[in-house]
Amino acid sequence: MSFPAVRRAVLAALLLGAAQAITFGGLTVTPRGPQTLNLETGVTDLPQGGSATDSRGGLKLSAQSMQLRPGQTLLARGATITTRQGGTLKAAQVVYDLRAGTVTATGDLSYTDARFRNLSAAQVILHVGSGFVTATGSVKASAPALSGAALAFDLSTMQGVLTGPYQARQGTLNASGGAGERLLMVFSGTRVIRSSTAPDADSLARFLPYLK
Repeated sequence: MSFPAVRRAVLAALLLGAAQAITFGGLTVTPRGPQTLNLETGVTDLPQGGSATDSRGGLKLSAQSMQLRPGQTLLARGATITTRQGGTLKAAQVVYDLRAGTVTATGDLSYTDARFRNLSAAQVILHVGSGFVTATGSVKASAPALSGAALAFDLSTMQGVLTGPYQARQGTLNASGGAGERLLMVFSGTRVIRSSTAPDADSLARFLPYLK
């Protein structure tokens, strides 16, 4: 059998098994339709998308299309991600970096959870190992009403830090700060119940690695 014939046979076999879940770098990926494997690069395209579950990180992703780069990344377009804590992130493009343990979302972003409603930014990064989330670039949310240069928060706690220039308004909260200034917020649901425009070093310590 010639090499082109072998290549076609391999591709046909992949298409026949398209609906079966596959393991990809700790993720369980379930294609929605046929897969296409590039035999030279090892890249697999899922033009009809599908879903991917990270049971360890507590993330579930569904997308209109996906591309798998072995040992490197999962690229998803038209993606929705849900977190174990109930957050929902929607974005035009998501890159799951297997080596870095990060999920980077860009394009037409929207994030909502127990604290924030309609949070948008130029980029949102989910740090899978630590559970921290970083939003950067024209950060805005409708509840609480805020805007800033960057925002970092922990999925497992009810705290967040907004960096300036920022504004935040809700109930008795009416705070603003210049470039480099920070606002520490403590939430109960979507309500900010406590805040500080001059948080101490100990309170900021765990957020600083995500606000560089």
